Amino acid sequence: MEFLTEWLTNIILFILMAIVIDMLLPNSSMQKYAKMVISLLLIVVILNPIFSLFRTDPDVIFEKLTKNGQVQSNEIKNQLNSEKKEIQASQQAYILEQMAVQLEKNAEGRFTSDKYKIDRVEVSSDSQLKTEKDLSKHAEVSVFLKPASEKTVQAVAPVEINTDRSYQSMQEREKKETGEVREQLAGIWEISPDKITVHIEGGERSGNE
Repeated sequence: MEFLTEWLTNIILFILMAIVIDMLLPNSSMQKYAKMVISLLLIVVILNPIFSLFRTDPDVIFEKLTKNGQVQSNEIKNQLNSEKKEIQASQQAYILEQMAVQLEKNAEGRFTSDKYKIDRVEVSSDSQLKTEKDLSKHAEVSVFLKPASEKTVQAVAPVEINTDRSYQSMQEREKKETGEVREQLAGIWEISPDKITVHIEGGERSGNE
């Protein structure tokens, strides 16, 4: 495209120059010869790209054409790969979201706890998930719990002196409770407890550490 633009520019400039010369020349026999010379030069300017083509090594021309084609082909491939990855990422996010919703529905009515209820479920994975078997093998499930009622909050938050011993006892109790939750949910969802991480509102998480 750049070569064609340069060629047309040269032709236009030469024609303008020829018009100026023709206007400056007096009406005489010399004007006739000048027009003939200008016409011949115009033909040379027009045919110059063809002469350049014959002077250029055909291998060089083919290499340039091939190189440009490869560059465009690589750009198209990179763009397609980028779009493909974006589509796969959005599909993966949708699948994980749907699996989390399904797990939460499966736990409704089957998960029993006097102190906690499921607030939300999140599923994450570095691999492509398509079936429930993939979920049990490659996914990590995060379960967020919240108190079952306002009364529960009051019951689990008594006023006491926060000594190291009481804090350690509270941690052990919470770890035991979350362990029981993990075991119960693992049985409901038929996945390994190691794949489940439990988060309690206002407490620490307990999972596959």
